[in-house]
Amino acid sequence: MSLKRVIGLSDRFKDNLSSLLEDMTPHSVLLMVSGGSDSMALMHLTASWAKEHSVSCSVVTIDHGLRSDSAAEAEFVKSAAHSLGLVHDILHWKDGVASQGNLQKNARDARYALIAGHGGNGAVVLTGHTLDDQAETFLLRLQRGSGLDGLSSIPAKRYVPLGDGGYWLIRPLLEFRRELLREFLRQRFVAWINDPSNDDKRFGRIKMRSALAQTNDLGINPENIADAASHLQRARDALDQETRVFASKICVTEYGDLLIDRAGFGKLHREFQYRLFAQALKWVSSNPYRPRFEALKRIFKNSLSGKTQTIHGCLIHPHKDQIRVSREFKAVEGNRIDLVDGTVWDRRWKVRFMDTKASTQLMIAPLGAEGAKWVRRQGNFLLPFRALQAHPGIFEGELLLYAPSLIENNHISATFCARPFEQSMGSY
Repeated sequence: MSLKRVIGLSDRFKDNLSSLLEDMTPHSVLLMVSGGSDSMALMHLTASWAKEHSVSCSVVTIDHGLRSDSAAEAEFVKSAAHSLGLVHDILHWKDGVASQGNLQKNARDARYALIAGHGGNGAVVLTGHTLDDQAETFLLRLQRGSGLDGLSSIPAKRYVPLGDGGYWLIRPLLEFRRELLREFLRQRFVAWINDPSNDDKRFGRIKMRSALAQTNDLGINPENIADAASHLQRARDALDQETRVFASKICVTEYGDLLIDRAGFGKLHREFQYRLFAQALKWVSSNPYRPRFEALKRIFKNSLSGKTQTIHGCLIHPHKDQIRVSREFKAVEGNRIDLVDGTVWDRRWKVRFMDTKASTQLMIAPLGAEGAKWVRRQGNFLLPFRALQAHPGIFEGELLLYAPSLIENNHISATFCARPFEQSMGSY
């Protein structure tokens, strides 16, 4: 490892981070630090940058509770952060042990959800993803048969929407190799934690890490894989830009539903049809991920033939002149929470009190079939009956008092707060 490269690392990092933040003026940044070499390097490098720029820097560690050492590791990071004069908090993933399915994906999603609950709204959040992560992700998605969007690079900067707000996720280490960061830490006698799961080949990412170590002789290395992913990212950005233009011409929103003009939609190239349709499902469901492509193709074909169906937490109603995409009732059926002023329900509806007399004993829950019938009796609503069922209702016990997203009243309002549809494209 070249000593010159290590010495110049700090300056390259500072230039990179300043460039990523050039269109914003954050007064503070929040670092996600696990204690591994990548995130420890991020913490030391950012602490120096923050001091030079008079920016407040704090640290958060997620204790996933998956290993017996996790609590001690979180305390290790806390001590290291305090030694740099940084505020540190530990967040706990209470469902970690009981998590089913893709453990690494669930852990990642939990991290972002915990950050959101930790005051992430409006924040600038930094993570320690490296060029090695970029290459591993490319190979993982290649193995799954991903297309352009999946194979395009991990973005160095993206906005993570949260109801009527959100935060910026910044990855300033994406152009740096992991070994370079470790040498940086060694020269400063900074310890890090070696997570034993990083050697567990049951995980797909670890298999790809092992495969990368064997492909250098073929001229396939993290650097040129990252270059390929970057080229694909440019193409993806161009497609997203054109899709936004088409969406502004053929899509309208109504009570949180998305309506696609069938005539205009039919004139688009199939690639733009798929992209717009997938984004419609993401936007209505507030899901950051699109459905699997094979499922998307099947539902897309059925929609053009006029078949009503559900997918990805959405209900699709094809009509002669338009395709309506609504929220599916079953996706929100169990979403019943206490009513608190300013609550965002289903990541889509912000509920506010318009007077101080609203009972604290009220609940927000989906209208359901009986609630939809109640709404229909109040006025001439043209929304499909099944779409009405997924709207928020205000209940006192089992008694429905208001349907604030549909019928105005003087006590409680529900405002649709997701980002405008065209702006949501490219946020994944």
